Amino acid sequence: MTDFFGDVTMRTLAQSMSGLAMRQRTIADNLANVDTPGFLAGKVDFESNLRLRLAAGDDPRSSVIATARSLEPTRDNGSNVNLDEETLAAQETVLQTQLIAQALTNKFNGLRRAIGS
Repeated sequence: MTDFFGDVTMRTLAQSMSGLAMRQRTIADNLANVDTPGFLAGKVDFESNLRLRLAAGDDPRSSVIATARSLEPTRDNGSNVNLDEETLAAQETVLQTQLIAQALTNKFNGLRRAIGS
């Protein structure tokens, strides 16, 4: 079966959306547990592995979306969730998601024009 929308740009944008969605879920989990004793914040990284895969000419969908627990210093209750950092990360993630969504929209608009409809 032919993958009409499966060029490297579309695959990269799709993998980026998956990584950003995981980051948003992790941030929400962190915020929900800001006062939970002993809770260690999660951090999501997908950009570094995606960059490596693209540089190697591999399929971007093979890149790893890694979630790890933060090793930042903890507060008195053992939690290391920083409300300010998580709020900023949430806003950055929203902006990145909007940027990727706009790139996808532009890509589909280009395909629509190429098809002639």
